[in-house]
Amino acid sequence: MWNDKETNVDLLGHRRIAQTIVEILREEELRPLTVGIHGSWGAGKTSILSLIEAELKDDDTTLCLTFNGWLYQGYDDTKSALMEAVVHALLSRRSVGASAMAMGKRLFKRINWLKAAKVAGSLAMTAATGMSPAALFGLPGLLASAKDLFADKEAKPAGTTVNVTVEAEEEDWLKPEQATVPAQIQAFRDELQALIKEAGVERLVVLVDDLDRCLPTSVIDILEAVKLFLFVEGSAFILATDEQMIEYAVRRHFPDLPVSQAEYTKHYLEKLIQIPIRVPSLNALQTQNYIRFLLLQNHLQHDKTRLAEICTAFEQARETPYDNKELTYAFITEQLGGSNQDLRNILNVAEQLGSTLAKELRGNPRNVKRFLNTLFMRQRVARIYGLEQKVQLDVLAKLMLLERFHAEQYEAVVADVTAAPDGRSATVQQLEATEPEPVADAKPKAKSKHDTPAATAPAVEEALRQWAQFAPALAEVDLRPYIFISRERVLSFQPGEEIPPALMPLYQALLTGVRMQFVKHEADAKALTPSQARLLFEQLQREAVTTGDWQTVPKAVDGLVYLVQQQPALEAPLIAMMNSVAAKDLGVWVGTKFGFFTTPDGKAARRTFLANLQQDPQVSGTLKTLLSQMQTAD
Repeated sequence: MWNDKETNVDLLGHRRIAQTIVEILREEELRPLTVGIHGSWGAGKTSILSLIEAELKDDDTTLCLTFNGWLYQGYDDTKSALMEAVVHALLSRRSVGASAMAMGKRLFKRINWLKAAKVAGSLAMTAATGMSPAALFGLPGLLASAKDLFADKEAKPAGTTVNVTVEAEEEDWLKPEQATVPAQIQAFRDELQALIKEAGVERLVVLVDDLDRCLPTSVIDILEAVKLFLFVEGSAFILATDEQMIEYAVRRHFPDLPVSQAEYTKHYLEKLIQIPIRVPSLNALQTQNYIRFLLLQNHLQHDKTRLAEICTAFEQARETPYDNKELTYAFITEQLGGSNQDLRNILNVAEQLGSTLAKELRGNPRNVKRFLNTLFMRQRVARIYGLEQKVQLDVLAKLMLLERFHAEQYEAVVADVTAAPDGRSATVQQLEATEPEPVADAKPKAKSKHDTPAATAPAVEEALRQWAQFAPALAEVDLRPYIFISRERVLSFQPGEEIPPALMPLYQALLTGVRMQFVKHEADAKALTPSQARLLFEQLQREAVTTGDWQTVPKAVDGLVYLVQQQPALEAPLIAMMNSVAAKDLGVWVGTKFGFFTTPDGKAARRTFLANLQQDPQVSGTLKTLLSQMQTAD
């Protein structure tokens, strides 16, 4: 199985991106510089940062450090944490002397001063209002007192390799002309640049990771620290970000921007990033090669040296960088120096998974890893239960594709297998018996009012036909052991990831809690099959039960109520969910929310639920009064 940590073994072919960035960093006339590595969650941004760090590790003229803002949020001012980390890294160099240490002391004092002046808040307001920081604070007494506030305190930078203590000094380190926020910022920048030169550093490279995981306030803190404090001659910043998450942070930080400034969120990042580099998604062949590399890594028992040698050989075997070369069993065994049947069998799984995972997971490496981790976890479960001889990896992989991307058909297979004495599935037999049709000749069927979007969409039908043609055939396979080891399905993927793509728009609309969004998908909600409706219900229920406030209606409950209105068979399960909530936490809304029930089971469950609330001593008096006044005649 595979962890989610970055690696120096380049399985994704990103080393060229890292080498390009390093070449740019070495062009002196371009510094100071900010480079943005943009990509979605799991696209490989952290791996690129790791490759950049590896390229620079033997360069004595370059100081490269990694800053993870996610680790600092909630513990300290994130802006100050980044500034302290940079100063601390410079002082950690073996070549620094007394002069550099004195500069470091002054820089730590200025960080403390700026922290006391709450410069983070002032800078944010500057961006929103156009007022200067000095005007915003405007209290000379407050700013002047910052020196006294920290004069007798120690400033300890993050880390333990350098012990720098800021002590009270006889001389006045804060000059009168520096007792304003703008002056302090400029003084910090000047002294930081001097420290870089004193430390013998030609290039200060700061790799900022996990920026898109931070809270909006921390994101803005880090970006402002980069541009306002640390962006000096000789410095370069590599920011790994998801552009959409940064835009979201900017919108949250400046909520009152006028409509005319709607593009400000994009311009904000564009002004900070001089060179944007977007991590490309993997295509079908690249995804298949990536899966093969991961399976090879597992086969080699994570021997990084051997794996790196094969990766290098594969890269050198390309005639051109854009050559669509396939990582084959023959190529791998040539590098390993011999054939291996176990390796051949395991690599066959990549044939099944490549095209489907590339399309459905949009070539996202992290999601590919998650899928494979689930696959091998289930193989381990089979071994623990003594079923290793009855569970074949290729059969399990094919069945998992159906489970992951065609939930309705998978649930039908589960029902077939549970009922069949030989464990065979009539649904699988029907799917595999269907002759593949050329896409150009495929004609959409006439739509029935009972058809679902998933059942009538030609793309989905074609995807199922392709799945049915994957080897091995499952029609005559006893699938009971495979269904048995898949009982941990809830642990396989993140919440919401089990929703088939065709149902995702409806699911996302129901999560909003906004009725105007619901009604846009009314036809889809009414057309759900029972299994699809139950799947959506269970996912929304997971969201609802994690809420901490039931005094007002949770958004997920509003979505559940609308779903149940379109699917009355879910009325009783909705009340069962409400019974799991502590009565003392329920708000008055509960008394009137479920008056739409129409089924006998639903009405009976509602009557019992409301009657129990009336008798519960922990229920609020207001809700009890409302319940006593209600007439629940059905």
